[in-house]
Amino acid sequence: MLSLSRSLRSSCLPVGHLVLSSCILVGLATACGEDPTFDASSLDTEDGSTAPAKGADGGRLNGDASTTDARASDPTTDDGSAPNDAGGGDATTAPDGADAGNEAGTWLPIPGASCTTIGELYERACGQCGKQTASCSPSKIVTGFGQCTEPDDACVPGTAEANTACGFCGTTSRVCNESCEWVAQPCQGEVMAADRCEAGEKKDRSEGCAGGITRPWTCNATCAWGPPSVTCEEASRILTIGSAVGATISRNFTQLGEKIKRLTASSAPCNVSSLTDSHFIYIEVRNPNAKPAKVDIGVSTVPGQEVPNVLIAAYSTQPSDLAGRKACLTGAELSCNVNLAYEACLFGTKSPTIPANGSVWVYVGNFQGADAALTFNLSANITSL
Repeated sequence: MLSLSRSLRSSCLPVGHLVLSSCILVGLATACGEDPTFDASSLDTEDGSTAPAKGADGGRLNGDASTTDARASDPTTDDGSAPNDAGGGDATTAPDGADAGNEAGTWLPIPGASCTTIGELYERACGQCGKQTASCSPSKIVTGFGQCTEPDDACVPGTAEANTACGFCGTTSRVCNESCEWVAQPCQGEVMAADRCEAGEKKDRSEGCAGGITRPWTCNATCAWGPPSVTCEEASRILTIGSAVGATISRNFTQLGEKIKRLTASSAPCNVSSLTDSHFIYIEVRNPNAKPAKVDIGVSTVPGQEVPNVLIAAYSTQPSDLAGRKACLTGAELSCNVNLAYEACLFGTKSPTIPANGSVWVYVGNFQGADAALTFNLSANITSL
């Protein structure tokens, strides 16, 4: 029986792919497997070389005749040469036209490869979370990939910006996420004191002053309030205007105990009397707005006090000498004929304009030298901003 099997084995010699068939026809297929050197995964060809066995779908068998390798996983062709990537591939299948630089499990066609669906788009990543697009042309050839389109303000994932100030003397930064977007980090290291403030902040505060007098305070670089820039007495001579056209701010003021030569009613430049000394006060009228403000300013009576008999004038800075006192902005007025609610005023063409974030200084002096230091009300109404 063994000699017969060997004889039949010799009858199964090179007849191409019919070799197994001839064994099966004899009904002794088992005899072909009795030879320990026989390998069902490879067969001898007519020229003596070894050809891989083929599966039913034409795929290459991978050791086990029951499974086949995907064509895309085999880096060589059947004749042992590298696949031709330059063209001839089909863009709808992964083999010869595939772009090896894509993510695992994905592929892209090589520009110039053939494709099947006109207008089909192919995208690939580029730059910082950007995309490039190719398409299947009307001639069914894959076009070149276009310009890389990246998101606005795209960043390199994982990078971080330098720390910047935030909150109450804290620091923060931005970190680039996996989507190439900047993400702000929480503010850290802030001052936790109850009376903390933001560096550079300005605020009128009444601390240390009686009678509701407020002073301007500025927050220092350690997020704590620095010492006020003026004394309570100086602060008692400040009026800060509102923030909208039509807004009127007023408060009571009291003239100083000292006297100086009073003004006389006139247009600018102002005239200074050579005869009469009287009580006076200079009031700083502040404009906290980012725009210049034109204001009507008026003096009125405080209930229980004498009716003011005063002159009023405005200056760009507080005068410190005779020349400064003459340099008034719009002249000096002794009455207010345009509005009888006031005893003296600077209205209409006499109204001063206060620079943005600036001040004017308003003089209010008694006309009569014998009159006592007066308490009066000063109001400022914004007519344009």
